[in-house]
Amino acid sequence: MSAKRAPKTKKLRTASFSNPNAFKLDIPTPPTLRECLAQGLFGSGISPNGDREMTIEHSKQLIERYPSLYRLADASPVPSSPPFAREGFACGDGWFGLVDRLSAKLSADPNLVVGQIKEKLGLLRVYFELSPLPSSEIEEATDAALAEAVAESQITCERCGKPGKHAQRGGYWSVECGACAAEEARRKSLRPWMWRLLAGLPAASGGRSRLDLTPEHALALLEGYPALYREAWAAPTSPVSRFAAGGFEIGDGWFRIVDRISARLAKDPALHVVQVKEKYVRLKVHCERDPSVPRDPSLDAELKAALDETGDESERTCEVCGEPGTIKERGRYFRVRCEPCDQIDEISAACGRIGKLVEGLGLAAFTANEIIQDAVRLAMVSIGHAAAGQPPALRAKLPGIDWERLDRLSGITGAMHMAANEIWKFAQEEAPGLERELR
Repeated sequence: MSAKRAPKTKKLRTASFSNPNAFKLDIPTPPTLRECLAQGLFGSGISPNGDREMTIEHSKQLIERYPSLYRLADASPVPSSPPFAREGFACGDGWFGLVDRLSAKLSADPNLVVGQIKEKLGLLRVYFELSPLPSSEIEEATDAALAEAVAESQITCERCGKPGKHAQRGGYWSVECGACAAEEARRKSLRPWMWRLLAGLPAASGGRSRLDLTPEHALALLEGYPALYREAWAAPTSPVSRFAAGGFEIGDGWFRIVDRISARLAKDPALHVVQVKEKYVRLKVHCERDPSVPRDPSLDAELKAALDETGDESERTCEVCGEPGTIKERGRYFRVRCEPCDQIDEISAACGRIGKLVEGLGLAAFTANEIIQDAVRLAMVSIGHAAAGQPPALRAKLPGIDWERLDRLSGITGAMHMAANEIWKFAQEEAPGLERELR
């Protein structure tokens, strides 16, 4: 007797899927799409390639209005799961209305499940997970609804929803109105860190860390000294200009130092900055000079002295918060930190040590290894001591951290007296989250 074949599934439309900007999950239990939306992990509406991401509010509305059609929103987003479980609505917010109307028609079939919805070649694309196969009448109705939605997407701006034109722009097909096309062209003329600043986002695509200049401070310098920082706005004169590529590679604590040296450097209109960074615990500002402008020896000497003074001041100023600091050794590196910020670095480093200690271990293996348990306990005690030294003002800046919980780690009933399963829970759940909060 031959084995029965599994029932076939049919996709009304097929295509390969590749998204290099896909959300990377690095936590033990991946949240579902619905949970991600609740946590604000999707729907930023801003990417280097344009506004091809539906907002959280509209994504939630569609999932709640048509729960059967978008039931993959509650599926575990493992790599092998359909794209919708991982990515959600991968199209611009301007198409919300037409996706809503399409969803109302498709939800008539309770067996229909959206496996992916996105923009491709400038048009709306919808793929399904079907089992069992629909009747010919339902399939024809579904195809007709899809054809109508695709035709509507061809004349609807994906960004704002106004009438748009389907055209090839910069090698890619898209549908945009005149205003959105002009804005996209302006964005693409800027380097990535610049368009992120103008959007009010951190210059680093991975999210703002404690060692990033805030967008407000970065823009204040660019707008206050446009000639000095001219490479932020125009094509770099040198292909290796670090400033044109990365902007201010320093912590926000050095903003006032940079502001003061910028005012002094701006006295020479022939100068422009090509790099601002920290090197060997000193602030380094590298400039280039227009050779066609005659030099002023006295001004050159004044500015050289000003740069030396700036470096000396940076060695006494915490790069994170701007308070008086000293040079601290942290691992292989030296940094200028005040005491509270150095303790924050110690908490982050201890979380990293814990992660390496338990990497690849299960609970049984961890429980059987007392040496690793003790090493994790010592790292937790270190976290407790560092947390105890944090002043109220700094704690208020990090409201997502349970400081009282951390304070107790070094006490008489702290980490050294915890059971192995409690230590394991801290290592697997609390330490990774704490490290993310401190970045």
